[in-house]
Amino acid sequence: MKFSKEAKNLKNILRTLGKSNKNYFNEKEQLDEKLFELQALVDISKALNSSLNLTAILDTILLTPMGKMLIGKGMVLISRGAKGFGIETLKGLPKELLGKTIQIDDIPTMPTFVDELKPSPSIAFFQKYDIRLVVPILHDDKKLGVIGFGKKIIGQDFSESELEYLHSLSNLAATAVQNGSMFQELKGVNRQLDKKVQELNTLFEIGKELNSILESKRIVNLLAYSIMGEMMVNRCLVFIKQDDEMSISVNKGISKSDESKVVQDSDFLHNLLEIDRPYVIGENNETELLSRFADIDIAAVIPMRIQNETKGVIALGDKITKIGFAKDELEFLTTLGNLSMISIENARLFEETLEKQRLEEELLIARDIQRQLLPKSCPKVENFEIAAINIPSRQIGGDYYDCIKISEHQYIFCIADVSGKGAPAALLMANLQASLHVLVNTDLEIEEITSKINNLIYQNTSFDKFITFFFGILDLNEKTFTFVNAGHNPPYLFHKDGSFQTLEEGGLILGMMPNICYKKETVKLQSGDCLILFTDGISEAMNVDEEEFEEKRLEICVLDSYQLSAEEILQEIISSVREFVSGQPQADDMTLLLVKVL
Repeated sequence: MKFSKEAKNLKNILRTLGKSNKNYFNEKEQLDEKLFELQALVDISKALNSSLNLTAILDTILLTPMGKMLIGKGMVLISRGAKGFGIETLKGLPKELLGKTIQIDDIPTMPTFVDELKPSPSIAFFQKYDIRLVVPILHDDKKLGVIGFGKKIIGQDFSESELEYLHSLSNLAATAVQNGSMFQELKGVNRQLDKKVQELNTLFEIGKELNSILESKRIVNLLAYSIMGEMMVNRCLVFIKQDDEMSISVNKGISKSDESKVVQDSDFLHNLLEIDRPYVIGENNETELLSRFADIDIAAVIPMRIQNETKGVIALGDKITKIGFAKDELEFLTTLGNLSMISIENARLFEETLEKQRLEEELLIARDIQRQLLPKSCPKVENFEIAAINIPSRQIGGDYYDCIKISEHQYIFCIADVSGKGAPAALLMANLQASLHVLVNTDLEIEEITSKINNLIYQNTSFDKFITFFFGILDLNEKTFTFVNAGHNPPYLFHKDGSFQTLEEGGLILGMMPNICYKKETVKLQSGDCLILFTDGISEAMNVDEEEFEEKRLEICVLDSYQLSAEEILQEIISSVREFVSGQPQADDMTLLLVKVL
């Protein structure tokens, strides 16, 4: 009896120890999760504050939590003053909402569920588009904007830790949003200024000798020698603005020690941009900037200006004759400096033109290389017609399609759209192409291949680079098509009776987050079926009224030309898009891949 009582006590002690251990591991797991989120916030903060591109900033603060929490819909609204809040970016919502202005009178100070807010037109708007949670963007109590999130794809509610994470993210993003908004405004002001500047007529004619020189260094040297000979001085510095900062382009007669006094002072060099008229040092006009010139025995400072902007400065020592600089001499130096600055700008533009030509030649080579990555022609498959086209918006693009034979009775067809344009997108496209060609020759299932490609893209790209991707295996014997859709525009499978379905099964876009599980689906193909794969360069092609071509017009075009061959249907689609945009510049790459069952 005594033994039983002791055993019972021991059992209670062990149970208590078990609970303590469980609590310890739970607390450790929560702490690890907090540390992980903190590191993620630090990384995001670095990324946000390293950019002044407002669009990139807003995409980051929207897509990062959407990817992390598997949220299906989201939008970011930015303050437009008395006009309310404008939708600047969105995901999972109709594109036509972009730019729409919403009047929001009562913004919470913390992440708040929409159903908990006081009813209003703005709340009704959020509810209409299934926005469940709003997160304010505040900076010094100023309401910069609002982030709206829909429900999670997996159906779970937002946890307290997730709400804290979103609140911290919005606080970190506030300064970046403020700076990005200011930068965007400044860019707008600069564009207006540039337009005015271009309308100005030059007031000076460039001399024959200066006009014949197309090297900036030779122009500056000629300027320095001309001034020294004309003014009879033996000390001369010429500063030229490069990459928004001043630097010494010519030094005649100034010792290295004196030169270092100004070269090593970044504030001094930056303040040179503020000199807008000639100065004679010592004429009761002493400022800290001019005093620094006096320290290195400079007697006169003359700005070199173009269209009311200082782009260079001439600093001269005393004349050999010890006679001061007269007013008309300063005017002469100002005119000579301005004329020389015009020549320097022309030389710079000429050098940029040469550089542009060199880059264009390299881009032509890159375009040829990229074309080699795409199929030279579509395969000839019995009982099937296959047609494809890729039209880049630039010399090189980020769209990709492929037709790969993996056995006598199996072919892979794929299409992808890399975020961004130009060379960066082309490099990422090449990475995708290489990964796919390696993995399709393994024994992996189609969904496993997609997952491995996703991890490769995630590991080798920055957070703002991603790929929408669709690919499937056509089995000729079974007449089936097994596919995975990684966030790409859902392809169409049209039937000869005029009905159609979209192929959507799969998962998230490539590169957003690691270790994503993808799902595959198999569809049975019948005679007369037509499979159409396309990128958003087709559906989002825009006309002069800023209307998009949209999937609806694509559907109508296919149905109208359904009896034609695959190649003819493809050409009808391209013709319809071009007719719709009516000569507007192509804004995005356009890619189509058609497979028709005979």
